[in-house]
Amino acid sequence: MTLKTDKSAANGFSLSAIGRGTLIGAVTSFGATVIVACLFYFTTLSEALLPYFVSFILFLSGVLGGSLASKQAGGKGLIHGTAVGIALFLILWLAAATVVPGPVTAQMLTQKLLLLISGGAVGGFIGVAFLL
Repeated sequence: MTLKTDKSAANGFSLSAIGRGTLIGAVTSFGATVIVACLFYFTTLSEALLPYFVSFILFLSGVLGGSLASKQAGGKGLIHGTAVGIALFLILWLAAATVVPGPVTAQMLTQKLLLLISGGAVGGFIGVAFLL
């Protein structure tokens, strides 16, 4: 499958590329979460490893979404990747706020935001670097 590059991004911001990158990132995050949940349920992995798996999933989601967005947009990888990271953070934060009971700490939110933004930025660089 080949992606068409959005030529409007050459001068600025491509919302369609960010939307597709965010969708891919969210689907990746959900799928990886299901896989990790099954892994913890069916194996004897210690639950102490869970924060590391969550961090990896968030970073990976940002990288995949950011790389897709910048590749589709045809450039401006940092802007598109960071925007995907922020959009993913907002979606995941709203989903968690409706599902997870209990208080949410500023440290936890900051850590997840930084993981998603940095993953999106790295993905944006990757998407531009491997633009064909």
